[in-house]
Order: sequence, then structure tokens, then C-alpha cells
Amino acid sequence: MPEVIDYGRFAERLRRVMPRWDDRGRMSPAEFAEHLADTGPRWELLRAFQEEWGYEPPGGEPRWPRWSESEHRAYVRRLEAEWTGEEDDEFAGVDPALPIPAALDEWWDLPFNSFTYRPRLYWTNPEWPPTVRPDPTGYGSSRGLPPGNPFVGPDDDHRVCVFKAEYQYCNEWGYLAAEAALPDPKVLVSVDDGWVVQARSISEFFLQLAVDRLPAHFGWSIRLYDPAPGLVDRIRREFPELGLLPWRELSANTVTYGAPDAIIYLDDGGVVDFPLVVHARTRTAIEDLARTLGVDWADEIQPPSADRPDPEDAAEPADPEPLSLRAGQADSGGRWIVEAVSDRPLSPPDPEPPALPAGADRPAGLTVWATDPEIGVVAGDQVGGLHVWPPAPAGADAPVAPLSRTAHDAPVTAIACRDFGEAGGAVLSGDSAGQVNVWTPGGGDPVPLGLGRCGTVVALGLEYLETGPAMVAAWSTGSVWLWDHGSGLDAIIDLGPGIEAFLLDPEGVLTVGGPTGTATVRLDLDRLWPKRELHRSLNRFDWDRLEGAGGPVGGFPDRILTAASDDAEAAEEALTDLRAVLIDGERVFPATVPAVPFLIMLAADPDTRVRRSALALAADLVRPAPGPAAEGEPPEPWAGHVRSAAEGCVTHVAELLDDPDPGVREAAERFLSRFPGRTAEDE
Repeated sequence: MPEVIDYGRFAERLRRVMPRWDDRGRMSPAEFAEHLADTGPRWELLRAFQEEWGYEPPGGEPRWPRWSESEHRAYVRRLEAEWTGEEDDEFAGVDPALPIPAALDEWWDLPFNSFTYRPRLYWTNPEWPPTVRPDPTGYGSSRGLPPGNPFVGPDDDHRVCVFKAEYQYCNEWGYLAAEAALPDPKVLVSVDDGWVVQARSISEFFLQLAVDRLPAHFGWSIRLYDPAPGLVDRIRREFPELGLLPWRELSANTVTYGAPDAIIYLDDGGVVDFPLVVHARTRTAIEDLARTLGVDWADEIQPPSADRPDPEDAAEPADPEPLSLRAGQADSGGRWIVEAVSDRPLSPPDPEPPALPAGADRPAGLTVWATDPEIGVVAGDQVGGLHVWPPAPAGADAPVAPLSRTAHDAPVTAIACRDFGEAGGAVLSGDSAGQVNVWTPGGGDPVPLGLGRCGTVVALGLEYLETGPAMVAAWSTGSVWLWDHGSGLDAIIDLGPGIEAFLLDPEGVLTVGGPTGTATVRLDLDRLWPKRELHRSLNRFDWDRLEGAGGPVGGFPDRILTAASDDAEAAEEALTDLRAVLIDGERVFPATVPAVPFLIMLAADPDTRVRRSALALAADLVRPAPGPAAEGEPPEPWAGHVRSAAEGCVTHVAELLDDPDPGVREAAERFLSRFPGRTAEDE
């Protein structure tokens, strides 16, 4: 790829070829239909983009012909037929009276259609012919348009024609049934709150889908789990958007930015594994981008996965994949290190089926099960169902009836349960499509954790570590997810293939392996969940119910965490924002009371970049109780409460009088001067 392509100018390319919906009101219906029908330049842009990232049409017959049924839908239909004895009509959700937009037909016939030849690049299911929502068969996960929606009038058709779905049908993409006769109508996507616009046309949607998928396979990559706010702000300031609408999938809200030979993906949906991702056509491009941003990504750059064989082209391995870990191996962040490796096999636990789910009442097709004295017996089945048999009351003659839920769209492959006492109990379940759910029996339906990853969920665990309750999940690809209950922090580490089971002990030692061997991995919980205690302490307060200078201070935790970040500029800005929230003149507020200890925590942490400023703000908050707010009104009590909270921190601040940083020592002296006569020995 010798020519450098500046994706900062991609929006210009897009504007030249995409339909101008703003012109619809100035055109007659016939003129607008003709305008939409001019799709040739749009498909040419898709072809050029695919070629720029290294996709080459293989020729021959496509792997996914137009009339293929998705594996997921075929699986569900097959199970329903086995249960009911009746074959479901695969076209029951199709309205044959609705025309199919010309652009959708054209896409299927494109000789360079990378989906039809390489569907595993996309991890989506097409719906052909398009099916309507609400789905008369009950299969589709989305509803129709609600009354009062912004897309159609009250007397128009409120249905949506779905032509593409996320791999596990967690969300779907479609066009308005009311616009089905248009050659290239806009595309909607189902989200938690209903439907929103995903693309301004079907042709633009398929280009956007390629932008989201192909660079991840063909490009050099950076994936950052916790990017500094200042880095995110610089990207938004210095790089133009590609001109596409935010990509919405699995609660993501991803905006793309262009750079020379690189595309930057920033997500603010709050649930993706990596909020900042960069894909570049060359390693040089990603290194140049890092220098422009003033960061060092040398140890984080990942080579293109296209350099590895396509799994669909590879022969099935005759033997289990070997464990790839070696003694002494560690990740660049020091979150884990391999202490030992042996050829001793580690097999998944295979207990005898418990007595409760036996006999005539036992559901068919159970695949995995687990037990806990307080929760009872939990099991998963072939059709994605979960079942819980609570412990039978003392003296009961018959087993307790199971509590069952449909939780997965694929067979359940791993399950775990644990009661943590005051922290409550939980059931974790994972399936062959990579989805992990959490369920509190008796507390509602199972909830997806937003962790859908490639590969099968092979093992799950719930353990009480030194830091408190934790959840763990492992996939057949070698990804391992760890979540801390107290702080809400999580982390994903890549331990490579060959993992089919794991054991986690309370001291944070993770034993992983399979039939080819076992590895002992020591986890550094402080680096795995950085600033865990700060997160945990912040979670103890309902900040949305505490008042500050401008009302409820729900954003307080984010400001404190920004102040604790490595970005000194962003940290100082966060403290400035906190000052405006916590004090107004000499007036303090309910939120100021719990805020003081957090400022002291920031000052006491040697890694904090704004220790002096945090102490200075804490000192300013300690004011004498003011008089009445107005004549005849009682004095506000909050200043006294703030002083009491600050007084409880005197010991910790006194320890900073010996700090190596003279600025911190000076700020500590100023804070302590607010409490004359108090010393560390007084505490």
C-alpha cells in the first residue's frame, strides 16, 4: 500500500456520492426517487474503501448466497420443530406486499461484496427477504415504531423492515416500511429506547459496516481500555470526523475520525471493551499518529489478524490447541505474570448431575450445572434456558419446583453460582456464541453483561478475593474477563489459546489450562483494577441525591476520577469544576461534606498529578459556619459538617508534612492551620 490515504478527508468523498435527504422537500417525488436511484458512485466508494484496506474479491461463488438462512434462525427453527413437531414457515415474518429497495438488491449482487465472500469478517446475520417488526412470528427482538415517533405520521405504516441483525440478534437494522418503495431509504437501528437513524441510506449503511469491520481485520491496531480524557479531547480537536453517523451496536455509540492512513474509533456508550481504538493501514501510520498525539504506543501495537489464516479456510485441528503461555510471561502493564507451566492437564469440572434436576420434571437437554448451599442447583440447557432449584425447606417431602428463564440464544456452555452473604448471590451463564449473562434469582430476568466476544464461553467463576467478591469469565479464544464487585471495575486479559478451564483462589492466583497443560498466573489486583479503593469509596454514595452549587452532583465521581488520572491538564480542569460545584463564596453544600475525604485521598496518592491543588481546595472548603442565610432564617448546618469531615482527615494530612514535594508540604501546612492545636498525636 504505497499511497498514503488521508481519512481526514473522507467526509469530502462521502458528501460527493451519498444521497442528499435535505433536498427531498425541494424535489418532486419522481425527482427524489431518481436522485436516490443513482447508487453507482456509492458502490464505487465501498469498492475503493475495501481495496484500500487490502480486501481482494476472490471470485467464484459466494459463501453466503442471497437466499441463505442465518445459522441462528435455522437453529431456533430446528429446535421449535423438535419440540412442537411442526415445521415453522421461514417466511412467516415477511410481508410479500412490500417492495424491496433497489439498493438492497444491488448490494447482494455486487461482485466485490466482502460480506457474501467473507461473512466471518462481519459477525452479523442478514435477513433475506427482509422481515417486519413487530415480527408476527415473535422471533425478532425489536418492536415497531411507537406512536408519536419522529419518522412517520400517525396514519402511516409503523413497521420496520429488518435486513441485518447483530450476530446474537441483540439489535437489528432496518428501513421504514413506509419508505420501502424508495430505491435507497435511510436505515434505522434498534436501541434500548426504540429506533434511531443509523445511516442516511442503505448504501451508506453497508459502507459504514465495512468501516467498522474491515480495518479491524486488515489493519494494525491499538485498543485502549481506559484512555486519558485529555487524549480523547485532543483527538476530537485535531482530527475530523469521517462524516458517518455514530455506529450503534450493543449499546455502543462510536464516532469515527480520520487521520493519514488511519481511522480512530471513539465510543461514549460506556459498555464497549475498548472506548478508544485505532486501525491503520501500516504500522508506520499508527506510529506517526502516536507521535502527533504525544503518546507512546510502541508496546501496544497489534499486527493485522489478516496475517493469520482464515478459520473458514483452515482444516479442523486433529488435536486440541496447545496452551501458549510460558513461565515468566507477563503483559506490558504488569497486570499478570505466569509463575509456572506444566504439561499436567486441567479439565473442566464435571460433577455428577445433582439429585434435584432428575426424574420426570427435569428439563430436557441440560448441558452444564453448578451448586451452592444458599442458591441451590443451577443448570443451563441446549436452547439457552437457565433453571434454578432453590434449597428445599427443612422437612419438605418433595423437591422445590425450578425457577426457569430463557437467557441465551445459543446453547449454555458454562455456568457458576455463588452466594456472597451481604453482597448477595449471583448466577453467571455463558453460551457458545460468546455471551455472558448475570442473574439474581428472584430479582428479575438475566441481564447480558455486554461481553459478547468471539469464541465459546468455556469457564465461569465467582470467587471471594482479598479485595472482595469477583466474577471471572474465559472464552475459547484465550480472553479472560475479571470484574471487581466493590468498585465496579473490570479488566480483560489475553492469555492465548488452549484454555478450557480455570481455577481462581482467594489470593488472586489464576490456574488456567486444558488437555495440553496447565499454567499458574499470578494476578496483580492493584494493576488489574487501578484506583480500586477510590472507585469503591465513590460507589458508597448516591451522588445524584446530594446537592451542590448547581443542583445534584451525579457527575462528582467522574470529576474525581479525572482528577486522579495521569493527564495533569485534565486533572486541573476537573478540580476547577469541583470547586464550582462544592463552594459558592462562603457557602458550602450537602455534597461538600463527603467530598473532603476524597480530596485528601487524591493528595495522599503519590501518583496523583494535582496533589497540591487537591489539598488547597480541601483547605478552602473548611470555613467557619456562616451566619443566617438571610434575616430570620436559621443558619445552614453544612459548614459545620464539612469542618467535622475535614477534621477527621487531620492525621492523614499531617503525614504529608514530610512529603518529598515542597508544594504538597506547603499545602498540608495550610490545611492543618485551619485546625490550630490539632496534631497527629491527638488522633
